[in-house]
Amino acid sequence: MALHPLKLPTSASLLCRIVGLQKQLLKALSDPGLAPQTVNAAWVQGVWCRLDAEWVRKFCLGGQEARIQAIAGATPTARKGLYDEFRRQNNVPALLRTGGDFRDLNGLPDIDADLAATVTEFFKDCYALLGQAGRTKGYTFPGGRAITKWGYKERFRDANPTMVVCPYCDGDLGTAELDHYYCKSHFPLLACSPWNLVPICKSCNDTTIAKGDRIALSPGPPRSSVDWLHPFGCPASDGVRIQLSGNPRQSVPQLHSFDANEQRRLDNHHWLLDRLDQPNPSRYLSNRWTNAASAHFDVLVGRVNRRASAANTIQSLVQIQLEDHQAERGRTASAIVHAAVCQAILDQRPEYLEEFGNSNLPELSQ
Repeated sequence: MALHPLKLPTSASLLCRIVGLQKQLLKALSDPGLAPQTVNAAWVQGVWCRLDAEWVRKFCLGGQEARIQAIAGATPTARKGLYDEFRRQNNVPALLRTGGDFRDLNGLPDIDADLAATVTEFFKDCYALLGQAGRTKGYTFPGGRAITKWGYKERFRDANPTMVVCPYCDGDLGTAELDHYYCKSHFPLLACSPWNLVPICKSCNDTTIAKGDRIALSPGPPRSSVDWLHPFGCPASDGVRIQLSGNPRQSVPQLHSFDANEQRRLDNHHWLLDRLDQPNPSRYLSNRWTNAASAHFDVLVGRVNRRASAANTIQSLVQIQLEDHQAERGRTASAIVHAAVCQAILDQRPEYLEEFGNSNLPELSQ
């Protein structure tokens, strides 16, 4: 679900350390000889002996100690299954290469709805602690290295210096929000995985009109990722285009690729953000692109008509604009939509030609 590739920032290694702490804790909890009554904040400190004791104490606040104790009280089968599934799911790159089998917690052995809810809340709180307003103000590791949600987004900009474009909608990124590509309410084991955190625009992260907590996976076992775009594992290729049908101010945009496998991923991307599975789809992505195309068409008409001459034909001027937009793909907001408008003109679509100066119209048909 990404039109543009992203590069992980160097601070992703700190997120990996958080995942490592979670793995260490689940491994200790999976011990078949564990005595549940011994599990408390002091026990957690013993597992995370290298971390600051005061930080661990604060980590155990907010119900975390009770959640850890609830996991400790589960059957050995449930605890071992949870640990194994955590290890498997957090090998995200391998799962993406093989089509991805992301199982729900309720499908694991001996895990009922109550335990699944407890595990979900535990991992969601682990992620919440990345927030500056959290009780721990992020995560601090030996040596003084620390990570917060705000800092991680800043490091993303450092790793992707031209990153001003949302990888989901191609629009202006603005003040980015971190989206869980596999939502933490369904896949909490990936809540802190750097492979699962994508900076996107606020609109795309909206739970009522766009992606929100919706699942970017094909339904049924296994929950396959092979037919979906992913910003780190499978972004859209450079050959992907938007095609416009209809008139310039009420166009219907559609993602297009000559590769059939990629086209399935593009269709799923559009389906998810337009919420086409609902009785009344929001058409979020389509509407955004329709409006962007209309606005750019008006700008382009004025710009070309002012510069058109015998030496600068409409066709040549639009071709230059198309090449500029293609070169700026992923660097300038809405470059893919703007390129689509130029292409519709160069394809000699009558509804796109009628507002240009008549003196140059014959040039388009030669």
